[in-house]
Amino acid sequence: MKMIWAIIRPESAQKVIKALDAAGIGGMTRLHVTGHGKEMGITLGAVHYSEIPKELLLIVVPDSDVARTVLIIRSEAKSGQKTGSGEGSIGDGKIFITYVEDTFAIRTAGKTGNPQNP
Repeated sequence: MKMIWAIIRPESAQKVIKALDAAGIGGMTRLHVTGHGKEMGITLGAVHYSEIPKELLLIVVPDSDVARTVLIIRSEAKSGQKTGSGEGSIGDGKIFITYVEDTFAIRTAGKTGNPQNP
């Protein structure tokens, strides 16, 4: 299993969640976060904002669903030109993928983890 960490624009979050739900990829955590990437914030007039609001989606999926999940997130969170190989805009976000060794249900105290590693 893998955990996908998707940091995206707040205005893209609902589109991404809706597309993932439609694809049968459910069960996620959504957090409101702030930060900046290479652009180091944004300047509007005389005011510089060093931290920009973002949304963080945490999604755990089987290894077989990682590529499909990432494709959905990328296509729905990308701003600007969405056809062909066109690039989005600076600040569209970033996706990180990490390995999940085990998971446990709090309610039942049962292991819900990786079927490949029972």
